[in-house]
Amino acid sequence: MVFVYENDSAVQKSWREMEPLAIEAFRIMNRRFGVYPYPQYTIVQGGDGGMEYGMTTLIKGRGGLRSLKSFCGLVVHESVHSWFQHVLATNESLYAWMDEGFTSYAEDWIINQLFEEGEGDPYERTYDIYKRIAGTGYEEPLSTHADHFITNQAYSIGSYIKGSVFLHQLSYIIGQDALDRTMKRYFDEWKFKHPTDEDFIRIAEKESGLVLDWYLQYWIRTTHTIDYSITWDTSTGSSSGVKLERIGKMPMPIDIEVSLKNGENKVYYIPMVIMRGEKMHEQNALKREVLPDWPWTSTTYTFELPYPKSDIVSITIDPSNRMADINPTNNSIGVETP
Repeated sequence: MVFVYENDSAVQKSWREMEPLAIEAFRIMNRRFGVYPYPQYTIVQGGDGGMEYGMTTLIKGRGGLRSLKSFCGLVVHESVHSWFQHVLATNESLYAWMDEGFTSYAEDWIINQLFEEGEGDPYERTYDIYKRIAGTGYEEPLSTHADHFITNQAYSIGSYIKGSVFLHQLSYIIGQDALDRTMKRYFDEWKFKHPTDEDFIRIAEKESGLVLDWYLQYWIRTTHTIDYSITWDTSTGSSSGVKLERIGKMPMPIDIEVSLKNGENKVYYIPMVIMRGEKMHEQNALKREVLPDWPWTSTTYTFELPYPKSDIVSITIDPSNRMADINPTNNSIGVETP
């Protein structure tokens, strides 16, 4: 990797601190997303802000004078475009979210690894930004041609933010391991071939064994939102009824975690009929029970827990917080909840 920057002491200090982190970012990308096929990459001080080019990134003249984390975020983002834009050769006009969104997804994960050692949720802020526009009427489908979004806000939040959520939320649907395999296989099979959204989702289907065209339809081609609620249903002395309601228009499979007073936690999983299958269990330390499929045409779903209410501490939808539910305040109930 080659770095080119001006002979200024403050700039040089920032760039020299950034250099080993940029090199490590490339190593992470090679391991997790596919091997960069060229022997050299150059990061050059110049331009306005940051901009990606084939085998080169330009960074604003004195952009290195920001904080090290912010500076690295800029460098990593523009460099990662080399995978999703310049090697995969995505059509930016038709699938901006497959470049900007996938790049943002990788950037957030890498920066979290470099600065937070993998702790915390690297996508919490991304989800928060998406939820600010979801359901406001300003959002536009990501299938919109990049030149024909009505507002810059709809384009930028959609392409960068909702495109990133697309991948992290996909890990909720198919499992993180299946998503990791999908990203590598997608890069290896489609580099230099101008893939479409259908090409990507087909790779995800092959790696997960699930039907996923519905996810592409709802998340990319509509602005339907996700909103689920959980309440108590009928109960007897030895069991507790639970009722789920789909308030938003977009259906999703549901992970539920039940915490008991004896310290035991158990996972319940509700696949959807249109998935034609179920994801692999991700939390091997916890027991999981797979419940009957939820038809996407039904707005409610009920099931019984073999515990009295007095034994239950809480019941929570999506404990991993990977589902972009626009109102998570109604995603949990406890023994004190009526």
